[in-house]
Amino acid sequence: MIIADYSQIELRIVAEISSDATMIEAYRLGQDIHALTASLLASKKIEQVSKEERQAAKAVNFGLIYAMGAKGLRAYAEETYGVKMTLEQAETFRTRFFEAYSGIARWHQHVKQHPSTETRTLSGRLRISKEPSVTGQYNTPVQGTAADITKVALGMLVAALNDTGAKMVGTIHDEIILEAPEDYAEEAAICLKNTMEMAGSRYLKRVPVVADVVIGDSWADK
Repeated sequence: MIIADYSQIELRIVAEISSDATMIEAYRLGQDIHALTASLLASKKIEQVSKEERQAAKAVNFGLIYAMGAKGLRAYAEETYGVKMTLEQAETFRTRFFEAYSGIARWHQHVKQHPSTETRTLSGRLRISKEPSVTGQYNTPVQGTAADITKVALGMLVAALNDTGAKMVGTIHDEIILEAPEDYAEEAAICLKNTMEMAGSRYLKRVPVVADVVIGDSWADK
């Protein structure tokens, strides 16, 4: 089995949509975005960030791109990442996050000031909501674009895998799974990675798209 998923695709899409200079530059340089956020939150050098601080920053990154409040961030961090923080810490992290990533803050503000019943992904796919929510207007273009990218990759793989002996057997969110003869596994992995990244580059022009690939005997090997 060849298993590949997109690396931090939602954060990369947010960077593209919001034109956030700090996040775009970090991805271009290949920096660890969670460690970067931790360093910005803790006001310390990135190499001094601890594992615990990086884990907390992971919760902050994925929670705040959809404008989660301090109470929601506190609960999300503990439930999803096992990170405990006080309400005061959550409020501080939230403030520092939007100071560090001012492009995301401006994007959020623009959405709040210009509510619309129509929301589009970067591919142009349209969603119409009779009673639009602010959260939905953040979520739709990001998760919707991630879904569009995955679907484009699936379509491209039909031709890319032709006559190779490899075949698609599943897709889960932004993950694609192939089965391939053992002697073709390495080649199939390269093909899958390149195809997925090429699909992503159709819509993300300023942020590099990365697909992480593993080869194993079962899905558990990922």
